[in-house]
Amino acid sequence: MMMRRPVTVERAYAIFGLLLGTLPPAAIFYRMFGDALARPDFQWGLFLLVLAMNIVCGLAGMFMGSKLNRMATAIEAADDNYWIRALFVPFLMGMIWGAGAGAAGGLVFFGIGAIFGVMFAIPVGILAFTLFMPLHRWLAHGGMIEASHFWPLACGVVMTITALILGL
Repeated sequence: MMMRRPVTVERAYAIFGLLLGTLPPAAIFYRMFGDALARPDFQWGLFLLVLAMNIVCGLAGMFMGSKLNRMATAIEAADDNYWIRALFVPFLMGMIWGAGAGAAGGLVFFGIGAIFGVMFAIPVGILAFTLFMPLHRWLAHGGMIEASHFWPLACGVVMTITALILGL
């Protein structure tokens, strides 16, 4: 079966990490600081700080996602006890991703924000990777996934988590 627009595993996880590092943190920042930013005495300093944290979270999420693809590829290549590993590895990958992306984004907030960034990002990462990894493996063929399958999968997982955070 030929793919028209194949996406490699590394690129798929990098894009997924970027989306996951951008939209859910933006929703968290909106829930935390939305009222302060919507007042007539708009605070540019707070807005720029939140924007910087969101940009760093997105870039760190992309970096962490591109590095975690090796773990996903190793799990897919191993045939023995696949289902046992498939249950625990997404959990572990989500924790690693959340710790890296959350800490990087939180460092922008005077360093102390790294602790809170990790606390917010780990649950998001665990949920996201637990949903994304098995579906990605199911849709991928020969180490590649068709772009028309990847984009709805990645955006669907990320937007579902974002909607949960916003309470929609």
